[in-house]
Amino acid sequence: MSPQILTILPATSQQGLSIISAITNHPTLRTEYTLRALVRNPSSPKAQSLANQSIEVLPADLNNPDSLTPALSNTHTLILITLTDYSAPDLKHQELTQVQNVISACPSSLKHIIFSSAVPTHPHGREVDVFDSKFAAEEALRTLSSSHGIKVSVFYPGMFMQNFETFMRPLPDPEGKADLVVYNVVDGGKKIPLIDAVRDTGKFVVPILTGETEKVYAANGVWSFEEVVEIMGRVMGKKVRYVRMEEEVYAGFMPGQKGWQVVDMLRFYEQVGYYGGDEEGKVKETLRLVEGVRGFEEFVGEKLVRLE
Repeated sequence: MSPQILTILPATSQQGLSIISAITNHPTLRTEYTLRALVRNPSSPKAQSLANQSIEVLPADLNNPDSLTPALSNTHTLILITLTDYSAPDLKHQELTQVQNVISACPSSLKHIIFSSAVPTHPHGREVDVFDSKFAAEEALRTLSSSHGIKVSVFYPGMFMQNFETFMRPLPDPEGKADLVVYNVVDGGKKIPLIDAVRDTGKFVVPILTGETEKVYAANGVWSFEEVVEIMGRVMGKKVRYVRMEEEVYAGFMPGQKGWQVVDMLRFYEQVGYYGGDEEGKVKETLRLVEGVRGFEEFVGEKLVRLE
């Protein structure tokens, strides 16, 4: 049987590139599928790198419905990653709109959608636009199961370890109590699922593609901020401490509405749980299905030592 077309949208995101790497290096999936990478700019260096691997690269934009129909033609399996824009005036419905654009463009050949989603917060009496927008998009996709017979699977990525290279990175301690300090608003003992999105996202998608499961809680493990700074200190050879900051102050470090959107999300992590509860159990169950993911220590050793 000829390989089926597996389309990744967007392909040059952190998750998209990791998924492409996992499939092209998998002993059976690399022959079962022909990859198609959808990107906003096919001339970008990342897109050109994919083209140089003999991967088909086509233009597509989730916010441009007219671009999606030709881009999705003849697709059998679609891996869909909606984009969060914290500056969007209607963040809560932004990703639902993106998915509705995809639904309108679905070809008759489409049999399986794998969606990067998030758990809903409203069942817990909360309202976190970033999470609820993704879950509303997931629910919209699931209508395709009954209306078009399209299988819908989901993976729920944990908090990206890459955040510790950017807005959560360790900073010089202004009080001199340690060498470095990590700031956040979450209780230091609360465990949060973390994923090395760049290296390992694709490894969590593999068991969905091989038919072992239709849902994965994609995280390399669960760590608290207290454990995070202990690991940083040990691996980096520095004294690192965690400081729980006032929400108003923390939000003020980010532009526009992003600060409070992030704080609302972090508050949900602490008070309910990143996956709505039982994070350790859900991650442990998923890790039985994946191979080769690394711990936070290895991430720090490779990525954070150079931030000193």
